[in-house]
Amino acid sequence: MPHVPRVVIVECRSLVRRGLESLLSGCSETDVLAVCASPQQWNLAPGTRPDVIILGLTSDQRDSVADTVSAVAQHGRVLVLGDLTDRDGVTMLLRAGAHGWLPCCVADDEVLGAIATVARGGTHVSPVLTARMHDDLGAREEDVPPLLARREFETLRWIAAGLTHGQVARRMGLTEATVNTYVKRIRRKLGVGNKADLTRKAIQLGLVQREPDNGSARPAAWNRCAPTLCATGHRQPCLPKTE
Repeated sequence: MPHVPRVVIVECRSLVRRGLESLLSGCSETDVLAVCASPQQWNLAPGTRPDVIILGLTSDQRDSVADTVSAVAQHGRVLVLGDLTDRDGVTMLLRAGAHGWLPCCVADDEVLGAIATVARGGTHVSPVLTARMHDDLGAREEDVPPLLARREFETLRWIAAGLTHGQVARRMGLTEATVNTYVKRIRRKLGVGNKADLTRKAIQLGLVQREPDNGSARPAAWNRCAPTLCATGHRQPCLPKTE
């Protein structure tokens, strides 16, 4: 039986907190251990360690978010749900110890996918930000250190999108062993260790999750319509995006 991630929800906004609790308590993919408004309020049994801590942060907390994330990260992997939507702000969260970031208005399936990724030790940054990074910063393939071969670059982009090695292999039409070899080369060339460090490095380089074959600025799952959990705590249908 696969491991079900144990989750703690720490969210000061009551409507968002109730929305998250409703979503996660109503599915079999997560086990909610505690729900509280601040880190000081959770009450876990001694020795109990969550796999993922969903930490809600607001823009007026910007000056203290790094310290907050760093303190909470001592108790489990942190997935931030917040208003910091700029590259520098999210990079600051990752450097402070967060393993992921989601905006306040996000599809249910992305929340569940992000929890699964972070629980496995990966890093998830919402495509909302990575697409904006591409638009704002003009990130291009040539911005990546030239020592990466084309297929290594493609592999790095998919890893940054949160895909497993097996999923990357299927996307690229390769064997998982070949992808493992690419990842080892990328880590060596970029001087990083584990998958989380590799993803952080990709984010720092300004990479986006573009389809390697057709140049699309969004992952294939981007256009899938799904209910969204917004800052009001209510779920509403996803509206079609226009170009």
